[in-house]
Amino acid sequence: MWTPNTCQKPASCFNTMKFLQAGLVFFLMASAASAASLHWQLNGVAFSDGGKAFGGFDFDASTGIYSNVNITTTPGSVLQGSYYSSAAPYAGSTTSGSFNGVSTVPVFATSTFALALSFSPALTAAGGTVSIAGSAQESTCANVTCSSVTPQRPITAGTATAISTSAARRWFIHDVALSDGAQVFGTFVFDANTGTYSDISVTSTSGKAGSGASYFFDIPASSSSTSVNLVSASTIVSGTTTTLSLTFTSALTNAGGTVGIASEVEGTCTSASCGTSSMLRSTAAAGSVSTTQETGETAVLPQIADGGGFVTEFIITNPTGAPVTCRVSFWGDNGSPLSLSLNGANPSSSYVVLVPGHSAQFLSTPGVGSSVTGWALADNVESLGIVAAFRLQVPNEPESEATVAGIPGTAGFAMAFDETSGFDTGFALANVSYFDTVIENLYFYDTTGAFIFSDSSRTLGPHQHESFLLVQQPLRHSTRGKTRHGPRLLWDAGHASQWRYRAYRTRTPREPRRHIHIAPDCLARLTDQPI
Repeated sequence: MWTPNTCQKPASCFNTMKFLQAGLVFFLMASAASAASLHWQLNGVAFSDGGKAFGGFDFDASTGIYSNVNITTTPGSVLQGSYYSSAAPYAGSTTSGSFNGVSTVPVFATSTFALALSFSPALTAAGGTVSIAGSAQESTCANVTCSSVTPQRPITAGTATAISTSAARRWFIHDVALSDGAQVFGTFVFDANTGTYSDISVTSTSGKAGSGASYFFDIPASSSSTSVNLVSASTIVSGTTTTLSLTFTSALTNAGGTVGIASEVEGTCTSASCGTSSMLRSTAAAGSVSTTQETGETAVLPQIADGGGFVTEFIITNPTGAPVTCRVSFWGDNGSPLSLSLNGANPSSSYVVLVPGHSAQFLSTPGVGSSVTGWALADNVESLGIVAAFRLQVPNEPESEATVAGIPGTAGFAMAFDETSGFDTGFALANVSYFDTVIENLYFYDTTGAFIFSDSSRTLGPHQHESFLLVQQPLRHSTRGKTRHGPRLLWDAGHASQWRYRAYRTRTPREPRRHIHIAPDCLARLTDQPI
């Protein structure tokens, strides 16, 4: 059983795509920050060899602890650049006046890179802008703790600026069960500065007492930092519109964290304002809300296509013995909700799907009209498997096909590519963030590890998506190797960046049909140690 959600606005037209392309997904995930911490963003940091550094970190002046470190250095004439997410593993590697990071943990003498940042004045809870000066440099580690380094290139300019972490936060609902066996899952944004809820996407599943509903609206007059009252429609109809009330054990704040849910009640509105309602079901397992997403709660399908010869089929499997309800939502290249018809239903940008135990659901787009592309997000899929199989069939053109499995996010990644004769590698990127615009940073290396080129010219806004073939990049013909990707936030409210990818090879028109899916496990070892 599956049901389209029709209350989201339809997407506008998107750019058509001629070629079947492959996927990787950029996943930007919010991370909880201490109420006392500030996020510091690097600005205009340059090395003596022409390379640059960008990214940032959280620093708590009350504890002296650095967290959410996410710094990328770009190639120059001396070094190829690297990615830093960890402090060096020796005592005193970080202070309020300095940060010493390493590119790999454990550290490998002579091959692990080291980044030293010196701040003037020291970082404080007051924030502001500080200079990066003194002994700031990028080096190679000379021992296994990186307490000794071999200098390579000094930093010649740059600052770090504190950005407030008091912005609105996205909250994820965890482990909620209702009295008739139904579940509640989804997310919402709450801004403690204004006391308002937005970007609501919450689903209750069917049970003995209720058929379930999707909630995209709240009742502002009866919602606060300690409770939220959701309704299933923007225009309330007494006796028809359903309502879901969540009461929290403590107030939600923009500091984030985890807050318990004291009670949940779902009912039917009995007045035009939904000030009164008749209860259908209540709490069985209260659960919690958190600004940190739990592993497996959602899965991203980084490439979908429909029309212009493209057809996408979503295959959702349930290996458990109990029925599971999930929701699948679509976004187009421009970041707007993308309305698709599945199995002949009216177009919708969101579908609720019930998958019986030990069974599967097959949902297919019609494949008619102009070509549209985008990506999909599946919620409540801890116990499910989800795959998007998309194919291209047009007259007088070779047939192509690919599968994209639902995947979680990870911090940084690397992937192989093959541009040898007869092959091309394509990939897609999607910014899953509800808030942030990002710069994509791509670094290409050949099979000997020699640097080929880098590209930081692309940006993606919230929920935006793109896909392209590497033949469109300045790669040498008959080249194989790997590419590394790292994020840069154009504006940041204390978030940590998360990436995930899918890679494929496609054939040229003169070659026999091929369909090659490079699963993430094949490349996992490349992502364990950032380059």
